[in-house]
Amino acid sequence: HLRVKYPVKGIKENDFSFQKHKSQITSWATNAVNCAAELHPNSTIYVSSDNNDTVGYLLEESHFAQHYIDATQHKKHPLVVKLVARDYSTENEHVAFSQTTEVDGFMNVFEDLFIMGLGKCVAHGVGGYGRLAAALCGGECVTAHRKHGGNLNVCSDALKDIQRKIDKR
Repeated sequence: HLRVKYPVKGIKENDFSFQKHKSQITSWATNAVNCAAELHPNSTIYVSSDNNDTVGYLLEESHFAQHYIDATQHKKHPLVVKLVARDYSTENEHVAFSQTTEVDGFMNVFEDLFIMGLGKCVAHGVGGYGRLAAALCGGECVTAHRKHGGNLNVCSDALKDIQRKIDKR
């Protein structure tokens, strides 16, 4: 889980814009996937965020998305980092800041939490939501890709690791 609206380094929940902070957020998102891949290599990674543009970036624009297309459609290499997500067309409400009072308005939040809690491993960032998912999954295969205060816990580049494995063959 990637909490991009956590108030650090010029980011504020109430006036957040993905485009305004895209460089920083895509760096965080890439690191988050790298950390998840480090926990459980060659597995499907469920991505979630408090910002749907971040999920869209990972699934459609990131180098992980291109790598998956190269591996599956163009048969360039056998190992992949496969990213999946629920329908991310609707932004997740934040339980503490939302104006929504209807339970249905939080369905995406609970779907993400449920799916992450059923996972084998959880890579989470700052805030308590990802840590709750990590506890629900058993807490044994967990890493924090961002530390309190927003600093990265840098993980190795999953795609470079995959390429090294391919080159050894």
